[in-house]
Amino acid sequence: MADLIFYTNPQSRGRIVRWMLEEVGEPYETEIVAYDQMKSERYLAIHPLGKVPAIKHRGHVLTECAAICAYLADAFPEAGLGPQDDEKADYYRWLFYAAGPLEAAISNQAMGWQVPPERERMFGYGNFDKAV
Repeated sequence: MADLIFYTNPQSRGRIVRWMLEEVGEPYETEIVAYDQMKSERYLAIHPLGKVPAIKHRGHVLTECAAICAYLADAFPEAGLGPQDDEKADYYRWLFYAAGPLEAAISNQAMGWQVPPERERMFGYGNFDKAV
């Protein structure tokens, strides 16, 4: 068994993590989690929300694409994927902006849902146009 296990479904955001794993270049095992198995007791022990992707590295579980990618860059510095000291502010800013407000704005837009102008201050992204 590898020190690194990747839990995913081919039709998920797991493709982001797979790309990072390939860039890191370390051996890993892949466990495909079917959508009808994500709420099983076995998988809920990995990710309590029953979502993919997730990784297990040396017995520790990580979830959320941005967190996994940042962790892999830190855990495998020889791959050269993390920021230099003078790049860290921009790295963290854009990494978490893309995973937070931008993803929320894009998901809401894709569902046809618009933030009413009088409620924009309640959302981390204001509205779709501002976020993009």
